[in-house]
Amino acid sequence: MTLVAIVLLAGALLPTLLTTMYGRPVDRLAGLMLAGPLVTLTLIVLAAAYGRPAYLDVALVLAVLSFAGSLVFARFLGRTL
Repeated sequence: MTLVAIVLLAGALLPTLLTTMYGRPVDRLAGLMLAGPLVTLTLIVLAAAYGRPAYLDVALVLAVLSFAGSLVFARFLGRTL
């Protein structure tokens, strides 16, 4: 069951990464904001699957940093438009 969840989350991550790399600036921001929670959920599922609570710490740090990174990118985007 966890393998299915990991595959689905990784499959959902592919379009967001492509959008983040090759989209317009506004689309890149949307891809960045969507990629953070997807990777965080993937790490949480991995922590549950392997029984390693250290992955939960990494997921928490990633969630905070991805939110902060989105804010920085949005502020930069607001200056350039």
